[in-house]
Amino acid sequence: MARAKISMGGFLDPVRRPRWIVWTLVAVLVFAAFMIPVLGITSSRWFCAESCHKVQDDTITAYQHSSHSEISCMACHMPVNANPLIFLLHKAEALGELAQTVTNNYDLPLNKESEVALTMSSAQCNQCHNESKRNITPDPGLKINHDIHAQNNVQCTICHNRIAHNEDFTPTLVDPKTKEPNTKHANFMEMKACFRCHTQENTKDAPGGQCFLCHTLEFKLIPASHEATGFFPKGHGTMALAEEKRAPWMNATATVDAAKSADDPNRFAGTNLPTMDEVNLCSSCHSKAFCTDCHGVPMPHPKTFVKTHGQYGRANPGVCEKCHGTAATFCDACHHGQSLGYKYDPSIPWKAQHPTAVAKTGSAACLKCHNPTYCAVCHVTGKPPANTN
Repeated sequence: MARAKISMGGFLDPVRRPRWIVWTLVAVLVFAAFMIPVLGITSSRWFCAESCHKVQDDTITAYQHSSHSEISCMACHMPVNANPLIFLLHKAEALGELAQTVTNNYDLPLNKESEVALTMSSAQCNQCHNESKRNITPDPGLKINHDIHAQNNVQCTICHNRIAHNEDFTPTLVDPKTKEPNTKHANFMEMKACFRCHTQENTKDAPGGQCFLCHTLEFKLIPASHEATGFFPKGHGTMALAEEKRAPWMNATATVDAAKSADDPNRFAGTNLPTMDEVNLCSSCHSKAFCTDCHGVPMPHPKTFVKTHGQYGRANPGVCEKCHGTAATFCDACHHGQSLGYKYDPSIPWKAQHPTAVAKTGSAACLKCHNPTYCAVCHVTGKPPANTN
């Protein structure tokens, strides 16, 4: 079967050329008459909120609950002063997402880690907001210095990520893949989010440790958990261990793109900021050295601590006993029980138990830690040698 070919012969033929030009102009005008209203309608707040983005029902509800609910979606979601080409590319990209919506091939929550906020320039906000003339009204106890953040090119949405999508309701959508209910996004206005950048380690990009730079003097810095009965001495350790397991201690802060200069208005845009779930709450108020200085041993214990812990225990047994109890219960349960494959009985002194342990496990088990002369010295003198190995 012969394929139809598009011929430009009409433009080359002097007789047919005027008619071809006229019909081409008519086709262009018809196309424009169709596309211009379509582009206008699909860019309206009504279309985005009510007709198209049903997969974003929760997002739209959050938008309608925000102070920006009467502002066009395009005002924030299109680059400032975008040219027609960028506008059309944006529309083409949105059209590509239509297939995912129709086929239920998407994940919830949308924009899970607020990637849009992390890459949005402050220029989007400055279209309407003039910070130099704006009356800043922080919550009681706060005195946030917006100027210093602006001077360091920290864009507005690094903190104000939910300003246009206020999630003060329970999401209603269900993930089409996992069948799990939709969840809310992290709100970067919570204090926990500050520690994505600021820690007590006083790094160059985001120094911390000076609480009253952001808080008023009457602000209560000690959290309620620290004043609860039983928090010290035992409770704080349990909480610290649970927090370390959930989110290991962070020494590093925001990883700023080294290729961007300090004058780059998008210096923090797209940076490898930790998520709020990755923020260790203990590290938000305490430096790494705080626990170690108090306990006298590296805290939380590093993975290599099992090889070096003996030197701390021998130098100051009381340090270990703060958390682990006496050597007769904790140390012997491991060294003279678990490590030997012997069921240690903490109610009986080890000196009375060890003959039974040797008989059951063999002397070779003892020689894993002790020199051959160790047993002889103790059995002859009645006392273990000064060198316990």
